[in-house]
Amino acid sequence: MVNYKDMFSLKNKTALIVGGAGGLGKPIASALVQNGADIAIADLRSEQAGDLKEVVKAEGKKFLAIKTDITDEQSTEDMAILTRKTFGKIDILINAAGINILKKAEEYDAATWDRVISINLKGVHLATKAVGKVMIQQQYGRILNISSVRSILGMSQDYIAYCASKGGVNMYTKQIACEWAKYGITCNAIAPTFTRTPINAFQLDDPGFYDTLVKRIPLGRICTARDIVAAAVYLCSDAAAFITGQILCVDGGITIIQ
Repeated sequence: MVNYKDMFSLKNKTALIVGGAGGLGKPIASALVQNGADIAIADLRSEQAGDLKEVVKAEGKKFLAIKTDITDEQSTEDMAILTRKTFGKIDILINAAGINILKKAEEYDAATWDRVISINLKGVHLATKAVGKVMIQQQYGRILNISSVRSILGMSQDYIAYCASKGGVNMYTKQIACEWAKYGITCNAIAPTFTRTPINAFQLDDPGFYDTLVKRIPLGRICTARDIVAAAVYLCSDAAAFITGQILCVDGGITIIQ
């Protein structure tokens, strides 16, 4: 009989979570640890990932925090080098850093546009490129990008750079999957609907905004961190070894009813 018992296990894996001190990166990092992985956190605010040390300690795993500017090529190269030096390998890369700056399209100045695109899209490339070199040498890797349903669904206003950047993340995911499949590397993305994080809490705290949003979601609620980490653990495990280039909408059905 085939043994399926540990097919979702991340035991003996090393995961690098870019944006791991953030609202989505931190719960993903915690879930990966609890499912067996050693973790490195790369973030401009790496000190804010300190509370993950307790989770890591409880699970008997290894932890590394690296201050990283994902918009700077040398910083991402140093990130990959230090992670590999510390753990000997990098099995999993999570690209979870992201921002949004709310402005109407006709008021979206070049500096604001460049900041959103630089973090949400350029940062994904620089981190992936740096870590990809390690994975190519290993002939193994799992890359997971955090996209958004805003990559395929627009908003009434204020999301022009965010939507464009996440649409870019989707195609970037597919192209890396095509180019690096021959190295045993998969690349997928998760596209959640609204999930409460520090960057959108003010919107979700508005009853009018929240109620209108939830009414559009067939399952009748917003996304939670648990919903996202469940998908992340799966796509980073060897259970998903034959899945690549896919954008998984973790959205309660909102994209099927619009």
